[in-house]
Amino acid sequence: MNVHSTLNFMKRSVWWLLIALFIGLGAGCTQTYEVTVDDLPETDPFYTSGYPIADVSDQIESIQQSIIRITSTARYRVYLIEDGINMTSAEADTINPAEFAMDQTTVEESSAGSAIVMGKTADRAMLLTCAHTVEFPERVFSFKAGPGIPENTYVRTIAVKQNHVNMALTDRTLAPYSLVQEDRIRDLALIQINLRDFEQIGEDLNPLKVPMGYSENLRSGSVIYVMGYPKGFETVTRGIVTQANRNDRADFLTDALYNRGISGGIIVASKDNFKTFDWVGMSNAGIATREFYLVPDEQQLDPDLSYQFYDGSIMAKEIASLDYGLTQAISTRSIREFLDQNRSVLRSLDRSYRLPQDN
Repeated sequence: MNVHSTLNFMKRSVWWLLIALFIGLGAGCTQTYEVTVDDLPETDPFYTSGYPIADVSDQIESIQQSIIRITSTARYRVYLIEDGINMTSAEADTINPAEFAMDQTTVEESSAGSAIVMGKTADRAMLLTCAHTVEFPERVFSFKAGPGIPENTYVRTIAVKQNHVNMALTDRTLAPYSLVQEDRIRDLALIQINLRDFEQIGEDLNPLKVPMGYSENLRSGSVIYVMGYPKGFETVTRGIVTQANRNDRADFLTDALYNRGISGGIIVASKDNFKTFDWVGMSNAGIATREFYLVPDEQQLDPDLSYQFYDGSIMAKEIASLDYGLTQAISTRSIREFLDQNRSVLRSLDRSYRLPQDN
């Protein structure tokens, strides 16, 4: 073989070697690896601050089946007390306000929230939610303000509750519920649904199977999932704990995005890299900024005129805006204490009931 042939042979050999190498690299780049939760190592007893690299959708969807939407609506008769009458709230709580009113009207107050199904029998179901979503006081007072008038002393209006309707809703149906027990300090309440008269909703109520963990083991940066019904939509949102153990009840702050209606929703976290989840808390409040705007008296406006001269009374209207990214959560310490105090109620539902505290 002459020199020219040898060079050609070497060039062809190098060319085919490069092609083979390129094919090998291409095959390596397109190869995929499936990671499952069983491949992930366990962490320490604290809840993980790392985001999952495996699919946790099945676990999330299973937990969501134990969360339902609830609403509460109260109708009030509001009495405007005559200007010359000065009475305290203690005095106003014992009178018939119609006898002292110069005007009256009717208003409705509504709230919406989420609830966790704790257990059920053929006759009834018991659910846990936030007290502020289901509780409306019998009477509400506003107070006179002005020069020489002591603050929060003399009643200006008395709102008296006329009726109160509570409803639990699923994708298929709805049913009324009743308040069984509440703790306004912890902001927790047990509610009950009569399944004997509303059998269909019972098919949609799935008691929670996730074990209760310890929110004391949350740390700054721990990853949490929140599930509930903000704005009436079944929703899951994810965030991190921004302040753990913020008080003696081990409540905590998160940056999860809350909207109205998420109160009572479940919060879960994992300490074994998302192989399993623990119930670590309940969402209960977002941080809100309250602002006041000057607005005209709508009764003095002509709705048929697009532009008009206005010289009527000016009033102040309060508007609350949620500050997203800074939200409060109830700890499992508070939940565990509340359930323990109402153990007899829960055991009347199920004689074998045990607190969901061991995981």
